[in-house]
Amino acid sequence: MAAGLPSLRLGLWAGTAIAMGVGVVWIGYWADRAAFGSLAMAFVALFGLYAALLMAGRRGWLSYRVLVGWGIGLRALLLFSTPNLSDDVYRFVWDGRLAAQGIHPFALTPAQVMQSGQALVGITSELFEQLNSPHYYTVYPSVCQAVFWMAAKVFPENVSGAILIIKLFLLAAEGLAVWSLWRLRPGGWAAAAYALHPLAIVEVVGNAHFEGAMVAFLLTGLWCLHRPRWWWASAFWALAIAVKLLPLLFLPILGLALEKRARWHFLGGVMLFSALLFWPLWDWVVLKNLLNSLQLYFRRFAFNASVYYVLQVLLSGTSFEGVVAARLLGALLGLVVFAGVWLLAFCQRIALLDRMVWAAGLYLLLATTVHPWYVLVPFTLSLASERRPRWRFPAVWAAAVVLSYSHYAGGGFQEQYGWIMLEYAAVGSALALDLFQGPHRRGTAPTLVPPPVNG
Repeated sequence: MAAGLPSLRLGLWAGTAIAMGVGVVWIGYWADRAAFGSLAMAFVALFGLYAALLMAGRRGWLSYRVLVGWGIGLRALLLFSTPNLSDDVYRFVWDGRLAAQGIHPFALTPAQVMQSGQALVGITSELFEQLNSPHYYTVYPSVCQAVFWMAAKVFPENVSGAILIIKLFLLAAEGLAVWSLWRLRPGGWAAAAYALHPLAIVEVVGNAHFEGAMVAFLLTGLWCLHRPRWWWASAFWALAIAVKLLPLLFLPILGLALEKRARWHFLGGVMLFSALLFWPLWDWVVLKNLLNSLQLYFRRFAFNASVYYVLQVLLSGTSFEGVVAARLLGALLGLVVFAGVWLLAFCQRIALLDRMVWAAGLYLLLATTVHPWYVLVPFTLSLASERRPRWRFPAVWAAAVVLSYSHYAGGGFQEQYGWIMLEYAAVGSALALDLFQGPHRRGTAPTLVPPPVNG
């Protein structure tokens, strides 16, 4: 009986892993975001299986290498799916097809392209109808645009083929993220916790969101800082900025954490590599269009917000409501984030990665738009942190954020405030535990950045 126990246990965990694969494939290929009930239950099941597999790894029943390999395998299963929880990928294809034919993606809105009457390969009314913001300029920086261009070059008229190229890039980026986590936190738990995470699997390779690439470059840049290899670190940080602009948020924290000479090596390198990567955007019309879209995004759109919604309610019935309130609150919350990040930058007694976790958390708590994949940033940074016990609120948020898909329930586009309140109640409870649990123990792992870095 005892001899058969390991075989029984192995069969049990193999069944758990296969069940997780079935759930991932169902969400990736057949789930409908309008059917929120079934989608939410599928995610609940996936998170339960995820927790079980991580527990098996912690107890030594399964190797972390096996768990990481299975996490990468689950992503590979989604390579041929068409994103069904987000339609952003169609804008990626649109931008790539414009660039492949010599038209700057930032120069014209999709509506303007269609009105021009130009005969362009792959620019069809069918593709146009699948775009979610046809009257706005694109907001995706140069690294994203390079991937879009490559996809359009390989598959100029095949949408599924172009999506596959984009997903292959993101799969490679996810492999880099897992590798960097394993290097930053030896032992394998952090790498497995990201590799198997349902939100990361579904949103990055499944729905083709570039937060996965940004996170990969951030983590690799942090690993290079740990070496320390300043130029490599700055190159990867610039790549992260050229995927999404969010890593700019962390530069004050990193800049003040580094010793003076290292600071100028790193920040100077970031500026140099960023200038090279953003060279295609150095045009006044292009920059104006980009800034215009970013301003509209932050001040007009609202999705799964928290503090922003509360303030809107408080301002209702006053002269500061509607569009005026949106603009005022967008600017005010942006200033609070700016001040908060600089305050964190001067808190040298708090570990570097912990400050980055709090900066990302502050940004998202005060943001007007929080899509599910945005939460991968504080979650992944918290995995890289050596804090013991680990931060709770990013992990809770990375699970509870799937409740925001209630926005699409029944095929509509209406915020379901009851579900959003439940999401942020969970996040707030975890945040309160993190704030009031008292002093924490340090792990035995080395600090992320060795001298000459403070914090």
